[in-house]
Amino acid sequence: MKMDSSLSDKAYLKERTEYTGVHPQKFGLWIAMASMSMFFAALTSALLVKKGDFNAWENFRLPGVFFFSTLTVVATSVSIHYSLIQYRKANFSAFRSLLVLSFILGCLFLVLQLVGWKTMVEGGMTLTYNLSGSFVYLITAMHGLHIIGGLITLLVFLIFAYRSRRDPIYELRSIINPKRQLNLELLVSYWHFVDILWVYLYIFFFINYR
Repeated sequence: MKMDSSLSDKAYLKERTEYTGVHPQKFGLWIAMASMSMFFAALTSALLVKKGDFNAWENFRLPGVFFFSTLTVVATSVSIHYSLIQYRKANFSAFRSLLVLSFILGCLFLVLQLVGWKTMVEGGMTLTYNLSGSFVYLITAMHGLHIIGGLITLLVFLIFAYRSRRDPIYELRSIINPKRQLNLELLVSYWHFVDILWVYLYIFFFINYR
C-alpha cells in the first residue's frame, strides 16, 4: 500500500508539473546572463552619475582601437555560430576549424583591448589619473574576465572535440552527439551574450567619451 501511494504521488506530480520545454542548464545560463547584465548595468549607471560631477570628471576621446576590437568580437560571434551549424550538419571537420578560428579571434580581442589600455596610458589617462579613465579600465577588465572564462571553456571544448574525432559511435557514423550539441549550444549562447554585451559597452563608451 505504501508503495502504491508513492507511485500515486509521483504520477500526480508528473501529471500536474508544467513542462516549460527549456533545458535546466539553459535556464541556469539565462539566469547567470541576467545577473551579469544587471552587474554591467550598475557599472554603466554609476559612470553616468559620476560623469555629472564636472569637478571630478575629465573627458577624453576613446581610443580608436576599441572599434577594431568590436569588429573582432562580432566576427567571433559569427564564427562560433557557424561552428554550431556545421556540427548540426555532422560536418565535423568544418566544425572544429571554425572553433579554432573562434578561439583565435577571442584571443585577438583581448590583445586589442590591451592595446587600447596602452593607448590610454600613453595619452596620460592612467588607471588612477581620473575617474573617467578608471571606469573604462574597470568595465573593460570585468568584461575581459568574462571573455577569458569563455576562452577557457572553448579551449576545453576544442581539446575534447579533437580527442573524439575518431569516435566510432558518433563521428565515424556522421551522427551528432546530443550531449555535445547541448554543451555547444550553451557555449555559443554564452559567447553571443558577451559579444552583444561588448557591442553595448562600446556604443555606451563612444557616446560618453568624445
